[in-house]
Amino acid sequence: FFSRSSTTSTTSLHHLTMSLPLRDLAKAITAKHNGSTIDETKNDVAIGIAKEFLGKSCPTFLASKRGKDTDRLVKIGRALMDLVEHTENLEEGLQLMVEECMYLARDDIKVPRVRYGKTELQIPIVTLGAMRFQQRWGDAIKNMDQVTPECQKNLVGILRHAILDLGMIHIETARGYGCSELQLGAALKELFDSGDVKREDLIIQTKVNAFSSSKLFRETLEKSFELLQLDYVDIFSFHGLNLDRQYTWLFEGTPTGGEKLYDIIQEYVKAGKIRHVGLSTHGIPRIIKRFIESDKFECANVHYHYFGSYTASGDGVVGNLEIVRLMKERDMGVFIISPYDKGGRLYAPSRKLRSLTLPEMEPMAFGSTWLWNHGEKDAPIHTIVCGAARPSDLDQPAVAAFRFGTEAKEMKTKLATVTKRLEQAKIDALGQEWVDTCYQGLPNYDMTDAGIQFTNMVWLYNVIQAYGMRGFALDRFSTFEGNSRAEDNSLATKLEKMEKIGIMKWGYMPGFAVEGSKDYSAFLSNVPEANARRVSEAIDFVYKWCHKITDEKENSERENSVPVEWKTGYDMRPWTAFPEQ
Repeated sequence: FFSRSSTTSTTSLHHLTMSLPLRDLAKAITAKHNGSTIDETKNDVAIGIAKEFLGKSCPTFLASKRGKDTDRLVKIGRALMDLVEHTENLEEGLQLMVEECMYLARDDIKVPRVRYGKTELQIPIVTLGAMRFQQRWGDAIKNMDQVTPECQKNLVGILRHAILDLGMIHIETARGYGCSELQLGAALKELFDSGDVKREDLIIQTKVNAFSSSKLFRETLEKSFELLQLDYVDIFSFHGLNLDRQYTWLFEGTPTGGEKLYDIIQEYVKAGKIRHVGLSTHGIPRIIKRFIESDKFECANVHYHYFGSYTASGDGVVGNLEIVRLMKERDMGVFIISPYDKGGRLYAPSRKLRSLTLPEMEPMAFGSTWLWNHGEKDAPIHTIVCGAARPSDLDQPAVAAFRFGTEAKEMKTKLATVTKRLEQAKIDALGQEWVDTCYQGLPNYDMTDAGIQFTNMVWLYNVIQAYGMRGFALDRFSTFEGNSRAEDNSLATKLEKMEKIGIMKWGYMPGFAVEGSKDYSAFLSNVPEANARRVSEAIDFVYKWCHKITDEKENSERENSVPVEWKTGYDMRPWTAFPEQ
């Protein structure tokens, strides 16, 4: 889509890659494999392409331990094929790929650590998230006999790679993550018993929902300790503080049982079982601000990314920017949730988005580096989480973190170049006036009886138009459709409908879906007159491209009309994660 020159350094890595005829090599290899008549899976083709390309361009990587992991080769092969097919600045994109492989071949790549606010913990700037490596969601798995050896081996492999190879010593899980705590507890015991890892060298965090029953909260908390097989956790966070009523449950008492949930946690703090108390939220800024201003928390997990703030997108002051700044004022640790998924589906970027971040960096590296440099906006980010489903999922975050720590000046220059390009692409696609005013007067689900995230509708319109992020928008819109399918229209009020869906579930993914060609003007009275028509067009646009079509022929026709730059460039998931199988 674009042809550009990258600002390159004079390091030996660049010198080595610049001396190779990478463009011709990659084209010849992909052409040969694309013409193969051998009955191979797509992963086999990707592996073959990666091996042949790296055998000539980066044999050091192939000879390394990480180079023998076929998951990594699948990712490299997929990324290479997309480069050859869709990128004009091919040579520089290939240089970046080889450069990353050379970093991965090294054994000294470590993630830097920073002070985590008033906890005083030294935390790695990439956290290992434990949401995607367990066997299954839900509560069906009660003991380790139900976990397959393959899944547990993969989990232990992730832990060893994160802790021992990369220095990712912060591990974050939750009682609500299926059997994550069960498997993590067994894996940690194995690592402690082996002597390879010491408990005191880790920062372990778990989370429990703030329930309306203090008895249920106590039981769930005790279950977390039992499953994790730990005497203490370094950080406990209230999970999903997304609702106003949860403030009452924490600080005034629960409807059932009457105890204050925050007081229960303080009992554990005094007993030495919890060392630091935080919160995790998917809420809108107004609700998050209320909890932070209580001054009861040392750290918080929030959504805030270059491409939006998840449920808070289009809300507040640039989504959750005001929240991150407020956390700095109170010296809180800032933890960013889901930078690679909810932050833009960066592991499977659109072709347009990838073309806008290359050749300086891949989309995942951009999303990471932008957050780590966010201190210049008077709102520093301390750590971002990577929910790894396999060891190789930590590669790009780890390399980006290492380069942020060791090549700060060069990476900041690259970041500025990419950010400027992305900002210009947004203006080119949407117009400066719309960029400046598009969210004015828009209500979120909390502000009208419709229960629709109008803020999010305009947000999704913007990221599709500017960056081609339709795959990401499809994921987000599907959550609204899920709520609408469960909606009971016989109920009179929004609150009753939310209760019927499940108020806790709603809190994590609030909002009903819009319908095509429906007049929503009654809910948009505060939108400036100059924007009213375009807001309606944006809502129709998002519905057209993102709503679920059940008719196979109709859906096929829509998919065939998707612009090429909106399509996924490559997918960094070589196989379906265990809990999603």
